Amino acid sequence: MEHVPLFKKGSFVKCSYQHFDYYSYMYGEDDWPYFKYYGIVVGYEWDESWYELEMVYKVYCMDGNYRFFLEDELSFV
Repeated sequence: MEHVPLFKKGSFVKCSYQHFDYYSYMYGEDDWPYFKYYGIVVGYEWDESWYELEMVYKVYCMDGNYRFFLEDELSFV
């Protein structure tokens, strides 16, 4: 059974690193729990390296950088 991605290429999305404190060490003045990105989905693929299968999306963000997010870290704008 193939997983159908919720977000298609070209979808305009809002992104948030929900697990940011676990995967990164960020200290300073940044208010990381509310750090949001906006961008366009440019690709996606299955990632089997975590505890379970996850759909990982490549997003071209409005600041000109590519970032990767899990499906539950994205929402439609």
